[in-house]
Parts: sequence; C-alpha cells; structure tokens
Amino acid sequence: MGCVESKPVAKPRIQHLGSFGLEITVKTRWSLTYREAVVGTEIVEPSSITVIVVDDHEVVREGTRKMLERDPGIVVIDEVGSVQRALVSARRLRPNLMVIDIELPDGSGVDIVRAIVAENLPIRCLMLSAHDDYVYFSEALAAGAGGYLLKTASAAEFVAAARTVSVGGNAIDGSLSHRLTGRRRPPEEELIQRLTARELDVIAALVRGRSNKEIALELGLGLRTIESYVSAILNKLGVRSRTEATVFAIEHHLASPRQIK
Repeated sequence: MGCVESKPVAKPRIQHLGSFGLEITVKTRWSLTYREAVVGTEIVEPSSITVIVVDDHEVVREGTRKMLERDPGIVVIDEVGSVQRALVSARRLRPNLMVIDIELPDGSGVDIVRAIVAENLPIRCLMLSAHDDYVYFSEALAAGAGGYLLKTASAAEFVAAARTVSVGGNAIDGSLSHRLTGRRRPPEEELIQRLTARELDVIAALVRGRSNKEIALELGLGLRTIESYVSAILNKLGVRSRTEATVFAIEHHLASPRQIK
C-alpha cells in the first residue's frame, strides 16, 4: 500500500463479522506519524468513526450500514442481531458508536446501553427505533443513550445524529423532544440562569444515565444531597421527570461533549 510498516504492537487476530459469516484478519500497525487498522483489504483511518449496528432484521442492518457508509468518515465494523452478540462484539471491538434497535429477540436494546454504562465502556449509543412511545424513549435516555431517532428519519438526519452522538453530543428525534418540552414555561434563558454550577454538574451526570447513587459517588456528595439537587432541577426547569430534564439539557447544550464522555 506504499507505507513502511513499523514494529507491530498487537498480534493479528481473527474476527467474525456478524451475519456475513466471514472471517478476516485484523492487524494494527503504528508509526510515528500515523495509525491504520487494516480490515481485510479496507483501511480504517484513525479519524474514522467505527460503528456496530444492532438490529434483528438483516435487511434493516444492511440498509443502516449503507446509509452510514455514505459518509466516507464512518465505517461499520460489525452487524449483529441480539443483545448477547452485541455485548460480545462491543467488548471485543470497542467501537466509537453503537446504533441499536429497541426490540431484540433476547431482550431490549436498552439492556445493551445499561451494560455499556455499567461496564464503563467508551462507547456511545444511538437508538434507532420504529417506536415513538414515551416509555421506550424515556427508558433509553434514562439508561444513558446519547440519542433516540425514529426509523422515519431521513438518511441525512441519521448520519448527522450518528456523528453527533459518536463525539459525545446528543441527538433526539424532533417529534419526540417537542412532545416532551412543548408545555408552556418561562423563557428558556431564564430557566437556565436559575441553575447553580453544582446543579449543572448533576444534569451532566443525568445525561450520562447515572443513578442518584452513582452521581453521589462521582461528585463526592451524600445521596440525600443529590436527591435534593435533582428535585430542585425539576422544579427550576418546570419538568416532571429526570427524562424531561435530560431532554432539556441535551437541547440546550447544558452538558458539553467534554463533560459527558
């Protein structure tokens, strides 16, 4: 390929690619100026966004892959159809992003998000679902998903959401966010100004899907103190649940990509 190969830092390993039933050799090579992973005959540049697609329908997986790879900076490295296989692949391949359906044969896509958050894997999750039901949406965000998009979204919207979520941002289907945040409230700037610096820290943790206990450990505060902060946040924002507070935070960039890694 016209490159001078330097000393390998990892042995080549065989990896299985989802539904295709193909086995390929994956090598990682380093030099002082570049890193490239060679997957079969395809080079994955260090700036590429790596993705695992999780859906129990092969046709949907194929269509999702094709939409994502219209963007030359995105590479789908695996496609799987179950919770169990998704977690095995995630732990092994460590992609930047997982695009996950809600309903899977052996559980829910939300189970995948919960496991990734619990294991502190450096992987972002974007839900891609046919369901616009509040229960699915709220569970996914509460678990720590970085985005929730309906399958009616355009290819451009989907790719933009994938890029946003992969780098630590958040993306929510417009019809869902408007449904939650459409009630009359004071001007949004006024709402944001009501929040203290510590409350913003708590909101950033909510966006990551942390429980009150986990937030208390992260911030070095008592559990009851965190419960008081969460209650104050809901009151100040005029929302009824942690999910609505999370949606508000995402839409108004109250948790920066640096905070929510």
